[in-house]
Amino acid sequence: MLLGCILAPPRGWRFPATVLRLAFSVVSEEVLSYSGPARVWHHRARRYRMSGAHRHADLEVNLCIEGGAAYLIDGARVLLQPGSLLFLHRGEDHLLLDESADFRMWLAVWRPQLVAALQREGLDAAAAADRPAGVEVRRLAPAATTRLARLFADVAAAEDASAASGQAYLLWRCRGEYAEAADEARSAAHPAVAAAAQRLRVDPAQPLAVVAAQVGLSPARLGRLFRAETGIALVDYRTRVRLERVCAAWSPGADLLRLALDAGFGSYSAFNRAFRRRFARAPKDFLASAAVGDQVLR
Repeated sequence: MLLGCILAPPRGWRFPATVLRLAFSVVSEEVLSYSGPARVWHHRARRYRMSGAHRHADLEVNLCIEGGAAYLIDGARVLLQPGSLLFLHRGEDHLLLDESADFRMWLAVWRPQLVAALQREGLDAAAAADRPAGVEVRRLAPAATTRLARLFADVAAAEDASAASGQAYLLWRCRGEYAEAADEARSAAHPAVAAAAQRLRVDPAQPLAVVAAQVGLSPARLGRLFRAETGIALVDYRTRVRLERVCAAWSPGADLLRLALDAGFGSYSAFNRAFRRRFARAPKDFLASAAVGDQVLR
């Protein structure tokens, strides 16, 4: 059942028929594609499958409710913490560098057609902007975070016409809460940091000296810069990406040695040591467990 605030939108405003006719597809996080003009889902930290740098046409909103994460967005470094409300606009390059084990957030995406329809009904123009002048991220007060998280949950659980009106109203509420929130901390990131992170996601097997040469810095300079701007040592980041690559490719009966070598580990023992340091268990036992299977395959 939707919250009363969804059923009672702002005074004087009615959901237009053109918007209500739009069919929404509310799907779980496991579904990678969606039909219809909008989608809402809940995200938990996935240590094995963080995407590389990408952009899309949809307007996306992230609401962090627990833990923390580090993004690189069009050359800016953004740290999410509980209450962070982030808008990702059409054409903005974004890369999720890291997330804490307890990281949780709500996400919603709206197709350009729906955003345009809502803009004609009075939604602020910034919501539909392509690549705004700066990253749109602010931190909500605890009470506002709780209210908006409940709204995300109710809209995700809604069906049929209630889902359509709820999805439309959710965007209005996100923009309203954002307008009243305080600016979030962000800083410009050196372009070499974003470039190095993306190159390692494409090919984690390459030596760091090669990556440094590709981005125009010495290995020592790149290592210092990467740690200073992301809080993660470059060699540790590469190890995480390699472990992620192995686990994403793993299936029952797979040759772990071959997967480890393909990901860039020099030997099975090197892979085993890195895996045990991060997860405190042997790879075969850890990957074979049903609980971890859910983490790997989600």
